[in-house]
Amino acid sequence: MNATIVTIAAIYFAGMIAIGLWAARKTKTSEDYFVAGKGVGMWAIALATMSSAMSGFLFIGGPGIHYSFGMGTLMLTFPAAVSFALAWYMLAKRMRLLAAVRPMMTVPDAIHARYDSNLARGLSAIAILLGVVGYLATQTLAMGVILGQIFGIELWMGVALGVAIVAVYATAGGMIAGIYTDVVQGGIMLLAALITAYLAIDVGGGLPNMTQVIAANNPDWVSPWGGLGPGVVIGWYFVFSLGILGQPQVAHKFYMIREPRRMKWGAVVAAAAAMVTSLVWLSVGTVMRYLADIGDISLASPDDAAPLFMLQYAPSLLAGVFFAGVAAASMSTADSFLNIGAAAFVRDLPMAFGRETSADFQFKWGRIFTVLLAVASGLVAVFSGQLIAILGIFGWGTFAAALAPALGLGLNWARATTAGAIASLIVGVSLQLLLELNNAMGWLPELLPGHVYRAAVSFVASFIVFIGVSFATSPRNLPDDIKAVMNA
Repeated sequence: MNATIVTIAAIYFAGMIAIGLWAARKTKTSEDYFVAGKGVGMWAIALATMSSAMSGFLFIGGPGIHYSFGMGTLMLTFPAAVSFALAWYMLAKRMRLLAAVRPMMTVPDAIHARYDSNLARGLSAIAILLGVVGYLATQTLAMGVILGQIFGIELWMGVALGVAIVAVYATAGGMIAGIYTDVVQGGIMLLAALITAYLAIDVGGGLPNMTQVIAANNPDWVSPWGGLGPGVVIGWYFVFSLGILGQPQVAHKFYMIREPRRMKWGAVVAAAAAMVTSLVWLSVGTVMRYLADIGDISLASPDDAAPLFMLQYAPSLLAGVFFAGVAAASMSTADSFLNIGAAAFVRDLPMAFGRETSADFQFKWGRIFTVLLAVASGLVAVFSGQLIAILGIFGWGTFAAALAPALGLGLNWARATTAGAIASLIVGVSLQLLLELNNAMGWLPELLPGHVYRAAVSFVASFIVFIGVSFATSPRNLPDDIKAVMNA
């Protein structure tokens, strides 16, 4: 690794730690730690929602899975324009207004306010912890890959270094650090994505030339389904479009918007930014498949696609910004998930059992659980043996199956009932966990037909149960403040 890249990376990481230390000075209460004091501007939230959902999943996992399976994987990223618009139009206003009428800090707080059920709160907290495992591992594994390339160290060392850095500023600065590192990285991701996409297409002689060469070697790769089949690809599009309504790393940030009247522009900014950054997925994954097919490169792992391309074909300055930016973006996204996961432990689960924890308790123990979750995510990343994108797909699917009906539909449908929410949470969490464990352990190989996206089955089942049970049971009489939120 040349000195320019190492120098840029070192400056970047120092900058991220500086943001964390600056944020620590502003983090005085549990509200500061978990929801950034509810004082963040719309543009910052728009960029933060995009970068927290994408980052390492898109920049490292995306090119890797695209390299492996082909054009069908674009159904993981092309829904971004639909999904971010849905999140802002269906969730943003209601989540922000809930924070104005109730003491909101977490997504399970919103579930409890809507359904007045500690059981629903507890189930949503469990769902969040399960999904956080996958998404945190995604980010820490991406950090390990990037840091390993920058400093020439083993993957596990890169993961350990990344976990150590993010634990420092996440523990110190909480969500304030997470938001502002997300904002910095969101802007850099946009610039790096445009330049990298142009460079990748130029190296490959244009998309038509690359797809023609790849098709000659592997026709399935360039088909609409890639090497995956329609069941997986259609399921991806469905879950990654509508499933954003259950993503806590997105919904949670809506509490923090300082100026609710400007929220209508958030959907446009977030969706446009997501589509631009998605160009990296398409361009780098395609050019690396093309270069492998003509014998110019050989990958030890698909997750090496983006790092190897930047090392061999990008100018040192761009490679340095890309490496450092992706590593820091993964860290800031990990910060968000650490914050959400810690809150589930110190706030949501105790409250689900009727135990009100003090602000001081949440503040102190939130920092302790942040460190514990960071270490646990690093261990999962090193020992899981999964591709970065696969871990991210698991996390997204778990959130979608468990939370999208109760949260996304429930805040927009007055007929939804508490029984419907509880039933959908149980079905979404348990079915998703059963299908994933069965796939890993091979208990019942024929439980699902081949080429079916497991989370899509859980997602559809959860929605059907939510709607069916809601129609079969009586809705509760909503408090006036909740009615006003839903009718706004």
